[in-house]
Amino acid sequence: MPTTTRRGAVSARSRSVPIVDLNSREGKNLIKKINDARECRDDAVARAAAAIISDVRENGDDALSKYTKRFDGVRPAKLRIPPAEIAIRARLAPPELKNAIRETARRLRQYHSCQGLQMFKINTPDGEVRQAVRALNRVGVYIPGGRTVYPSSVLMNVVPAQSAGVREIAAVTPPRSDGLDAGVAFALNLLGITEVYQAGGAQAIAALAYGTETIAPVDKIVGPGNAYVAAAKRLVYGKVDIDCVAGPSELVIVADKNAPPRLVALDLLAQAEHGTGDEIAVCIVESKVVATKIAAAVTKEINASPAKTAFMKLPPHAITIFVTTSRSESLELCDIIAPEHLQLMTETANDDAWHVANAAAIFIGTDTPTALGDYFIGTNHILPTGGTARFASPLGVESFQKRVSIAKVSLKGLKSAMEIVPTFARAEAFHHHALSMEARGE
Repeated sequence: MPTTTRRGAVSARSRSVPIVDLNSREGKNLIKKINDARECRDDAVARAAAAIISDVRENGDDALSKYTKRFDGVRPAKLRIPPAEIAIRARLAPPELKNAIRETARRLRQYHSCQGLQMFKINTPDGEVRQAVRALNRVGVYIPGGRTVYPSSVLMNVVPAQSAGVREIAAVTPPRSDGLDAGVAFALNLLGITEVYQAGGAQAIAALAYGTETIAPVDKIVGPGNAYVAAAKRLVYGKVDIDCVAGPSELVIVADKNAPPRLVALDLLAQAEHGTGDEIAVCIVESKVVATKIAAAVTKEINASPAKTAFMKLPPHAITIFVTTSRSESLELCDIIAPEHLQLMTETANDDAWHVANAAAIFIGTDTPTALGDYFIGTNHILPTGGTARFASPLGVESFQKRVSIAKVSLKGLKSAMEIVPTFARAEAFHHHALSMEARGE
């Protein structure tokens, strides 16, 4: 096992990769440790986020500006970035990045055009019942901007909202001393988003949820952020809807003897490099020999990596190789972990995919790394984490729609319900439910 610091991170000198038999006591304990770590919440962060939300709710723009100066070191002259400034900043993006953003936006539109809730109508002996679909009116998009910038997050959040028919989209992003990032500006400009505010963190979430003098409240907040953003989203849920409480990046790879160890290693590290110190990158194999080769490849890549510091921040269990006894056991473990990303690097990957229920996004075959989903192929990279893939879905068009039930009953249908509805109502002690029906039969 690797050496650790007091906080559980691996020492800067070296990093070995644990190889654990799933059916051993160590294996069972490690699965529990991984799941427990994903459920852990920082109460201090939650308390701080709650205090910020309360202040912004009460004091509006003044509180928002105060926290922007405190946490981002910048106090913008105006919270809202003028559309003309967005357009000017957009022109500064490198041509190759502009092309990448355009192409990814095109693919996202194509993929999301096939999504959406369905309307239907059923004619009954009593009349008709229908399901209508309505787009949310106003949505807030959080664009992270701490350690790095994320033009891709602009696309992933905005394209499905626009595909759903959302009329108003407001974006918030932490201010930068050198101005709005050119790539983010280009993505916003390409999608026609002109309502953009220089605010980040829990204070921006509060502003979107409750409104300030400058920012009108929204119906839903989407987009990933740091621990304070996640805590704030959890706290404002109910006042507004949210997409999910996004946690650190997660990846599980199921690999067989034909999977190239270096590619497996690089794909594991691609998700482990996000830098929070809480990422999970797990490989599952059915051979100790294969596990040993992959572990050696991971260690070699870490030692040569320009992102080595990020990997050293991770606790020992973050990058782990489990050895199972069969493919069915491997896929059962996938369902137990319920990862954000799942790569199936096996000869039977197509069939294996059908046996996994709990994964937010599945990537089939050696030629389909998770990075394709992060940037290119059109699927959304805003995904449920922390095991919530058991019940949650990727961000999509449906995330920005709601269902409305519509019913129309004829007089004949009303009469046919006269015995059923009052019987039900009185059984549940709702007398006026019954009377409201019976009065129509008098």
